[in-house]
Amino acid sequence: MANILKNRLIIQLFISSFFVFFGSGLGWAHSKQETTTPANNAVLYEAPSELVLQFDKPMRITRLALSNQLGNDFEVRRTDQMKPLIKLVAQLDPVPKGEYKVDWRGLSEDGHPMKGTFSFTVK
Repeated sequence: MANILKNRLIIQLFISSFFVFFGSGLGWAHSKQETTTPANNAVLYEAPSELVLQFDKPMRITRLALSNQLGNDFEVRRTDQMKPLIKLVAQLDPVPKGEYKVDWRGLSEDGHPMKGTFSFTVK
């Protein structure tokens, strides 16, 4: 009888913990990338003057890099000082025609490392 009560208590504790953790939103605290400008795989006829990354929750972007298909890196100017934000806007000098890839890394508001990439072409 004691084992049955003990097992019931453990099951109830597990179920309660599950609802507290996931019901409160703590289990879903990762940020996700919502949109980028330029959009992923965009074909542009004019070089962009900025890169924009937008997230659904605050994100601390720790790395933002722009490179072309030859592996050349291009300067990306940021003013966010790596503070958590929902929208990051970084300035670019004009880039020549070609294919580009943007790589980013960051920390979501719950401290989990995140990363992503998107590409665009300037014709």
